[in-house]
Amino acid sequence: MVVIRKRAFVSFAIVLGLSLLFSPSSYAKSSEIDMYLKKIVQLQPGTTEQEILESITDYAKSQKMSKDEVIKMVYQELITDKKEGDRVAKENGNEQKDTVIFGGSSGSYVLPMSTKGNIFYSDSYTAYYNHGHVGMYSASDKIVEAVPGDGVRQIKYNARNVEKNSIIQRVNVTTTQKNNAADWAVSQVGSSYSFNFATNRLTGHDGDKNCSKLLWSAFTLKANIDIDHNGGLGVYPRDITASSYTTTIATIN
Repeated sequence: MVVIRKRAFVSFAIVLGLSLLFSPSSYAKSSEIDMYLKKIVQLQPGTTEQEILESITDYAKSQKMSKDEVIKMVYQELITDKKEGDRVAKENGNEQKDTVIFGGSSGSYVLPMSTKGNIFYSDSYTAYYNHGHVGMYSASDKIVEAVPGDGVRQIKYNARNVEKNSIIQRVNVTTTQKNNAADWAVSQVGSSYSFNFATNRLTGHDGDKNCSKLLWSAFTLKANIDIDHNGGLGVYPRDITASSYTTTIATIN
């Protein structure tokens, strides 16, 4: 009789464990996380779930967090930026429904000349999401930026079209630091483009870059400052324009 009871208890424990493992709440949680991950990729055409998961897994391990927790963080930061992008585009009169490539030169305004080390911001769309675009003046008449297709490139200032109410900003560091940051960005010309904004702070300074990662790395390495406004897992163009280190000095309209 004792053996029978032990076996019954073991069987009950196994059934209970399986019921908890495969409970509706577990399925719901898995489905929710999967939705977050798919949405992250959907809002960043050109990325893959594998690419996003690799950086998330490494970060989760280093911070002793679960991957699910980090995925939620990335998703929330991306959605918050999208909402801000929608607000800014409406305020600037740049609402549009057509899909435009990341950093696409789609505006009807031409950049003015400016001081080396200054930066510019323009509204810019992909997948109905105004993520914005930033670049840096590498000289008074040249800019350096990261765009799809070309990757990091240097072009004449007047070869860059921007949207209405684009802005020019000064970065509040020394002239030497700004020059060094601009020179470093130019040294990256030829680097390939990365579509991953959501976890771009987690990747190295070398290698593939998008527009905001290029500027963030330049000032991190050469001016020893963090121009990411909120210090999240991704540095987005508007994170830079909202930084305490940047000041708007001109509006293009």
